[in-house]
Amino acid sequence: MTQALTDYAAKLSPFDDAFLGFLRTSESIQENLRIREVKPAQAQMLETTRDLFRRFDAEFAPLTPPEPMADFHRRMVETAGELQKAFDLFMTEPGPNWTVSFLYSRRSLCRALYSLYELQQHLPAVSRYFVAEGAIEIAEPSSNAGATVGFVHRERNDKRSDYSLYIPENYTAERQWPLIICLHGGYGEGYEYIWTWLRPARARGYILLSPKSLDVTWTMTPNSIDTRSILMMLDEVAAEYSIDRSRLFLTGLSDGGIMTYLLGIEQHEIFTGVAPIAGALHPMVDPMLRAKTGRELPIFVIHGVHDFIFPVTFTRQTNELLKSLGYKLKYEELPDWGHALTYSINERLVMPWFESLAPRGTGRSEAEPS
Repeated sequence: MTQALTDYAAKLSPFDDAFLGFLRTSESIQENLRIREVKPAQAQMLETTRDLFRRFDAEFAPLTPPEPMADFHRRMVETAGELQKAFDLFMTEPGPNWTVSFLYSRRSLCRALYSLYELQQHLPAVSRYFVAEGAIEIAEPSSNAGATVGFVHRERNDKRSDYSLYIPENYTAERQWPLIICLHGGYGEGYEYIWTWLRPARARGYILLSPKSLDVTWTMTPNSIDTRSILMMLDEVAAEYSIDRSRLFLTGLSDGGIMTYLLGIEQHEIFTGVAPIAGALHPMVDPMLRAKTGRELPIFVIHGVHDFIFPVTFTRQTNELLKSLGYKLKYEELPDWGHALTYSINERLVMPWFESLAPRGTGRSEAEPS
């Protein structure tokens, strides 16, 4: 490394560390946010960020980088701008429209994450954000994969909605890969929600399919346009990549949790296990329950005691109903959680449960409900 590159890396290093802290704090806040307690979350964000963006603009952005780093420098400055936009929107004065600001803040943050993921080779601190806790190493990319890996985004067409994929960088068609379909909440986006699943999927070698609902949320009816859209996405992905159909999983948050119940029970023959999180059982499922459709499907329900959208009392009643009908139910109630994003929940709870299930058609290791 030349002296110019060494000097440039030294000037970048403190901001690399600071942006890692910003990402981790943002994630923690997003996972634990309670809509009536925004001010403490903003104070936490301010404590982490301090004058980060002012210092970056004053000390790093004006640098003339060594020629090999010119493109990186331009993109890093743009990415810092997206992070600052996410910060500024999050710090909007709480009020009736604050949730709108939060949605836009989240979208700016996700745009920055995609950029940082591509730039992580030069950001050793930030690169740790994309690695699951306890993961020994990330497998090296395959040299003969013959397919696009990493993040892939597909535009909407006249038959299905748009969707985002994560394909492990060490993908090869010589083996079959398990796949998780992860469904966003109301007013969400697939390209955003996929980030809550990146680390465990990357560590354990899973493909992620994160669809966008055709409208602002999912159509909650059997054989709906969203059901057909998701199944068409799955067929597209399976035609392009080597998918292990015996290890196909479904999960979703909030409205995505509602859709997980509906789609999972309706299409129970194709799923190895489903995990609705912070969702509710829609009345449209009733005819299938009466017919005891999909009783063999393992279901892992996760819900927060402080959920202000779908009260936990209703989830407890739902669980009792499903158990009484003979469904294979596992339930985890989170005493400190409300209704928010699911990074650590996916890593600590859902992924280990998915991993515990035997491939479909070979018996179930989680045979007994709890």
